[in-house]
Amino acid sequence: MNSKTNKQAASQQTNTQPENKASDKPALPAKVILTSGVATLLSPGSTTTVGYEIGHEPEQAELLIRLTGSSGGGLCSKEWFGLAQVVDLLNEQEPDKAFTSGLFKVIWHFKGSSNNAGFLAAALRHLELTKAAPEVRFGHLITGKHTEWFDSLKSKLPKVSTTN
Repeated sequence: MNSKTNKQAASQQTNTQPENKASDKPALPAKVILTSGVATLLSPGSTTTVGYEIGHEPEQAELLIRLTGSSGGGLCSKEWFGLAQVVDLLNEQEPDKAFTSGLFKVIWHFKGSSNNAGFLAAALRHLELTKAAPEVRFGHLITGKHTEWFDSLKSKLPKVSTTN
């Protein structure tokens, strides 16, 4: 009986340790979601969708974006990254010169899911920041709306003081 009691005590102690370790970790700040959506993938006739969210951390002046998943089960990286990087890439494009989704691979440093770039391209098309390039299969053209759209979102961010 003593052995059983010791095992139960050891089991209870083991079960409480993960809870203690988890409570010692600082909680990640929750993101404030400014907009979210569901975009249809770019393949003609596709009904598969990918979700995305645009937001920021409370009291931060940086806009963030992330992919939230695909209805078709395709893998994607769901971490947040700076939306300014996406806008910078769009700013580098000429209005009449097509580009492919591969442009966005640098965001993930050419790592992560191979779906990331195409899924982001679908989200940007859904947001009407890009459109289909008629002469290039799976090619994109900028619509010219991205700077105004980005500035409009930035105006919704909290004003962050730069003085201490």
